[in-house]
Amino acid sequence: MVSPDPTPGPGPLSEAAIEGMVVAAARTAHGPGENKVAFDRTVVALAAIEVDPSTPARPSAVIATMLHRSVTSLYGRGWQPADVAHAVKGRWTLRAHRLIIAIIANEARGTDAVHRAPQPWLTQLEELGVFEPTRGIIVGGYDNAIAGWARVERLDPDETITVGLQVLAQLLTLPPQAVLIDPPSAWGATNRGTVSKPSASRGDIDAKVLTRIRALLAKAEGTTFEAEAEAFTAKAQEMMTRYSIDAAVLASTATAAGADTGIESRRVHIDAPYADEKARFLAVIADVNAARSIWSPQVGFATVMGFPVDLHLTDLLFTSLLVQATKASAEATSADRRFRTPSFRRAFLIAFAHRIGERLEATKQHASADAAQQYGSALAPILVDREVAIEEAVSRAFPNATTMNRRRLNADGWYAGRAAADRAQIGASDAIARQ
Repeated sequence: MVSPDPTPGPGPLSEAAIEGMVVAAARTAHGPGENKVAFDRTVVALAAIEVDPSTPARPSAVIATMLHRSVTSLYGRGWQPADVAHAVKGRWTLRAHRLIIAIIANEARGTDAVHRAPQPWLTQLEELGVFEPTRGIIVGGYDNAIAGWARVERLDPDETITVGLQVLAQLLTLPPQAVLIDPPSAWGATNRGTVSKPSASRGDIDAKVLTRIRALLAKAEGTTFEAEAEAFTAKAQEMMTRYSIDAAVLASTATAAGADTGIESRRVHIDAPYADEKARFLAVIADVNAARSIWSPQVGFATVMGFPVDLHLTDLLFTSLLVQATKASAEATSADRRFRTPSFRRAFLIAFAHRIGERLEATKQHASADAAQQYGSALAPILVDREVAIEEAVSRAFPNATTMNRRRLNADGWYAGRAAADRAQIGASDAIARQ
């Protein structure tokens, strides 16, 4: 391909000229048009301009401005702070990840996110280390975020320009997503009053119940005995199913009084390796817990849709079971070097998920039967209505969603995965009886 000559002409370059060079370099840094030679030449030229005292505009400041504009644009096209950070982390280095965090902080300060952003947005900023709720301030990402980041990282101009261009190139190619949370352009003057008190009808989980579920899952992750791990997980699923049903009944009553009990969506970021297999695992767990998961492999996250309680419980159980599956996979491959292959691990994870799903579904049916005895004939229509509502919401949000293609699996990995999930009987056990 032919690229513009990055060599500066006579006299200092204007900001517009530098921006043109940055755009040209970004086009060669990411995607099918990638051209390392052209990219490196432009980096050298921009680095020379960066240290030229006669140049009024600095390339680092231009790139910082363009990164800020790109993040703002992505927010308007359905992306959220955690999504942007996850995408950069998955494609580039931790150094690049720290750069995008600084840009996100800069954008949050500029939009007064502390006083205007909805709570889910602030929660993401807090998890990224950008928002300190106790002090009510945004941390990091001051003017010319790249310059501050480069000083902390102790980078020379070449390294600074290279990483900045790589991140910018990626942001410019990210596809639009469904808007799940209002972006800054849609925020009101204040977020005061937008965070309601916990309510089971809204989907908040009682703190005591949540503590018990987490304790069971922590014991499942910590034990070295698979029988105990299975029993702890089964008991947690039983509690989750019963709590979800109780919340559904309460919500159906609240709906008549005009309460907001609508379906919500949240994104679950899934890291490599074996992201497709982990996404299948998430889908299995979501199905058991009355939610639906849609995997977007090109951006590395799944969108889980359902009622708030079920979303929370799905996320909680997926995190725990992924820890257990990883541990079981490591144990299965430690004894035989022949099994330390990607194909074995992929098959192991899928088989583990499939069998765990079968067992959790059996536990769910048992808990549902107990609930039906309490609520009688009124329960079935409530659960059916919720299931139909979720399916309709998924169809509206993802009209072109397709089933993930099946692939040929490593037989050893498949049987080892099922065995790891199937060695113990799930049900009442000494481990559970002691709870």
